Amino acid sequence: MVVQSLYAQRLSSVELRSGAAGDRFFALTDDRGRDLTLRLDAVPLPSGTVARTHVNTTSDQHVVQLSDRMDPRQVGRALSHEVGELLAVRDRAARAAAGDPEVAGVAPNRQDVLARGGLGSAERRLSLTEEDLGRVGELNHLAARMNDATLDAGQRAESRGELSALIDHLGLRPQVPADSDRYAQELQAADIRRDVVDPHLTPAAAGALRELAVPVERLNAADVAELREFRSRAEHARPIGTSVDAPVMPGLRPDGSPLPREELAAAAARAADQRTRAGAATLDQLRAEIAATGEWPTRQVVVGGGASLVGRDPEALLVDARGRWHLDPGQGIVQSPDQTRDMRANGIGDAHQFADPTARVPRDAVRLWEDQLAVRGPVVDGTAALLPGQDGRLYTHIRPSDGSPDLYVKVEGTPTVATGLPPEMVPGVDRRDAVDLPEALDAVRGQLPAGSPAHARLTGEVGTGEVGAERALQVLREEGVLDGLRSNGGARAALQTLDATARWERARAAAPGRVFIGDEIAEGRFDARAAGAEGAPKTWLVAGAGGTGVANAEIILEADPEARVTVYGPNLPPALENQVQFTALRERFVSEYGGDGRLTIDIHPDNRVGAVQMSLGADGRPRFREGRVEAEAYVASLGRTAPMPEALRALSERTRAGGGQVRGDLMFDRDRQYLGYGVTFEAGGRQQRVEVTGAASQLLPRDVFPRDTQAALTAMAVRQVPSQSGNAAPGFAPVAEQTARLAEARARGTVERHASVPESWGRPAVAGATASGGSTSPVANAARLQSGRRSGSPGGGVPGSAAGGGTGAGAPGPVPRAPRPPRPGR
Repeated sequence: MVVQSLYAQRLSSVELRSGAAGDRFFALTDDRGRDLTLRLDAVPLPSGTVARTHVNTTSDQHVVQLSDRMDPRQVGRALSHEVGELLAVRDRAARAAAGDPEVAGVAPNRQDVLARGGLGSAERRLSLTEEDLGRVGELNHLAARMNDATLDAGQRAESRGELSALIDHLGLRPQVPADSDRYAQELQAADIRRDVVDPHLTPAAAGALRELAVPVERLNAADVAELREFRSRAEHARPIGTSVDAPVMPGLRPDGSPLPREELAAAAARAADQRTRAGAATLDQLRAEIAATGEWPTRQVVVGGGASLVGRDPEALLVDARGRWHLDPGQGIVQSPDQTRDMRANGIGDAHQFADPTARVPRDAVRLWEDQLAVRGPVVDGTAALLPGQDGRLYTHIRPSDGSPDLYVKVEGTPTVATGLPPEMVPGVDRRDAVDLPEALDAVRGQLPAGSPAHARLTGEVGTGEVGAERALQVLREEGVLDGLRSNGGARAALQTLDATARWERARAAAPGRVFIGDEIAEGRFDARAAGAEGAPKTWLVAGAGGTGVANAEIILEADPEARVTVYGPNLPPALENQVQFTALRERFVSEYGGDGRLTIDIHPDNRVGAVQMSLGADGRPRFREGRVEAEAYVASLGRTAPMPEALRALSERTRAGGGQVRGDLMFDRDRQYLGYGVTFEAGGRQQRVEVTGAASQLLPRDVFPRDTQAALTAMAVRQVPSQSGNAAPGFAPVAEQTARLAEARARGTVERHASVPESWGRPAVAGATASGGSTSPVANAARLQSGRRSGSPGGGVPGSAAGGGTGAGAPGPVPRAPRPPRPGR
């Protein structure tokens, strides 16, 4: 009804269809003959957000999410806004692609015209923003209802009241009395806004504005009473990531002006240098404090960075290894500015500032944002592990990236871990019961008598973490228990994983530089300079057709112009077809799409990847095979394990070894937005809590959380960040939103702990309750998200007292409250 009544000239065809997965969506055709799809869903949204739209100008598949708490009577108004905004975003992308100089190479206007406040006369030529055009949709919708003879008098009066309130909210009439000193200025601003908006109004809306968009003194008594009631209850929520005292957003100059695109590379280099110097200064300050007091410093601690830096506490010590996007040799994240357009609202940066609507967000932009956020407080470039001290305190063991000596800090408060996605799987492991080597070893030990030599050797020799699967199998063979375990069904999954991991270890040893886990390619551990060397592999098999596999293929193809890559798997994840990287990759390298033919995407339901298969060719060089595909090098990108984050592994192991317990909970805010998970380590009558957020929080530790909790979290994430958006919950933009909300909830004291995902995330229908703010709440923009971060972590003992290192005896004496390190640059 909204499309047919308000947008019939723009959208000529509307048809409700069913997708292959059974989902329902609208298939539309625009006035240029281009097809698009629109899906609707009702989900928990933040307070004050009635609806949001995931606009995808790459695939032209779009999703409008409606608040599950909104009044159903407001659905039409919400959709009128969202469709209007969607069309505005599409129009701008089409103009940029056509080379229109007004939009190509230029960031969109961010100053809404339809907002209360003064406007200078020079701004009469301002064009409406995308948000403004969404508001125009609301004006047109309410005006149509106000004059709809099929509605009863009460419904028409209600729409008239809403329209009058919206006119007031958008600054289309003066706010002050006629005798006020500001009246003339506000009247002029209202006139300017009406001039700008008039060409976009329907005849009914234009007539309604002539009647209602007038000073209060000219309204009739009923309209005045309705307007006064609106003004008395109007509250305008502050968007997340902004405040009166908020620092300048990354990517902007100190005066708030945008950094030009041509200056991005130099600005990113300066930011990286500033971060290096800030890290060195923080280390100097910490070591000076240690030397002066003889004690380890006390600090709040955040481990890990990436997009989660947008929510960091500037008073906390940040320890981050500058991984992922500082190492990735690719062009940038796999989304476009249009697909990440709401990162700006979260305070991390404006992607449109550095790329056109459907181009990829450049890598230098991501590096710039992260480095500028990192130096807002004390920072150390390095890795960290949280460890229990002999004094009952929690310590952070820091291993600086510059190679200088390790140090420790005592943890104050609840530390935060945001170290990105966990490791990827080795091919051929059991994906259900033993997805990695530690799980397999635990399962095997569980099948052996506790006092047996085999159990003792696995616990001692192999359990150190320095011996791999091949050695574990040798121990079992030497102790004469391997054959018995193979005949025991209880050890099947564990032995499958041990066998597959041992085969992987042998392949890597026999073919160095030819066998990789996908993250090694993505994080720059693939030597692109060696690609052109004599004898270098020219054919590559990428096992796994997910986002990491596709990104790895791109990196290899760009590093070596002679390389040929086959991506092999049973299916393509739905999000890939909606990402700008994948569509561009096919056009460049896949012959069926007009590319040079160096990339083959071999997808078939029967393409199942087992343990790595390596043999020697006639030339004596290694060959790898999956199905009918043979290649000279192999990359495994098959999904991820779900262990405890590396920064918490030693803490978890020592807690359990001491007879303690490790418990987990999910964190949500009052609006049922997922913030991450918490882990409580309890031993010896003490409890220590750590909170995990960002990409790391999307995969729950399998030894802490039930599998049905992970399943519920995954189902929630798919609805919260639909694949049609071109994003995924662990992605860059969604992580930025999540951590901004976590910071907001912490500041307000509204973080809630749950055993599982709230039931409301499973409800598909719009509830009858009115959303916070009712019909006067601003209709917010979409909130969207790319790849997380991963940091390594040092091991080692925690000092008992002295700062000299080791596991010194005795407990530390009382230490006065330590001053925090000064912020870099101050």
